Amino acid sequence: MDAQGRCPGRYLNSINVGFKGIDMNKPIVGITGDIVNDICSVKIFYANSIEKAGACPIFLPPLSSKSLIKIIARAIDALLISGGGDIPPKFYGNPPISPFTKRGKGRLNLISDKRFYFEKKLLKEIMTLKKPVIGICYGMQFLNVFQGGTLYQDLAMQLPDSINHKSEHKIKIYNKSKLYYILSNDNIRVNSSHHQGLNKIGKGLMVSAYSQDNVIEAIELKGYPYCLGVQWHPERFSSVYSKKLFKSFVNAVKNKKGILKNES
Repeated sequence: MDAQGRCPGRYLNSINVGFKGIDMNKPIVGITGDIVNDICSVKIFYANSIEKAGACPIFLPPLSSKSLIKIIARAIDALLISGGGDIPPKFYGNPPISPFTKRGKGRLNLISDKRFYFEKKLLKEIMTLKKPVIGICYGMQFLNVFQGGTLYQDLAMQLPDSINHKSEHKIKIYNKSKLYYILSNDNIRVNSSHHQGLNKIGKGLMVSAYSQDNVIEAIELKGYPYCLGVQWHPERFSSVYSKKLFKSFVNAVKNKKGILKNES
């Protein structure tokens, strides 16, 4: 890192040798993952979607070093918080509920504490730099907890009238939201695969979409250039709306860097 706090590796486009014909202006999107049995992992669908949208995806292993996290925050252009397991209730001030429900879906599949602390430190740095952020499934829940919100630990137990959120279903998008501006539709079909949901909304967040049972499906941070959370999995759902969402995310980086203007 240089005297200005920049990572020298981000300026490879100034080196001509070996990079002829390669677009070094592609935004770099960091994608978080988890640790399971000492293995760091993230599903390839996220990287594929980011690549198709015109950016370069890189995987970010959960680290604990504050200095390295600062370097990462400055090295990447945007942050994608991927899906995963359940956030330990201790991180939003709730005791764990009973691990079973009538549907048998209530057992908590907890993420590692190391992942949570890494993403918390990294997101704080990213937001200081006003870089674009998107959270998907667990990632949306993390954004809510980061802002001081809480979760339903199990929808089937705590909201017994809720629909099956491990299937495709429709959502209603608030027509004054950033999400509506991006997708240009207030009623779309999405794919879900979660048993938890947002309860108390975190500070500064706005709900931008609901499912038919009033479970929150999307949020955005008011007053921030680009910070969205979606409960569904656009990276695994082939639709025009998934493409629009990832393209808007990458374009937010290009706008910040002045690349879009240069491309037009």
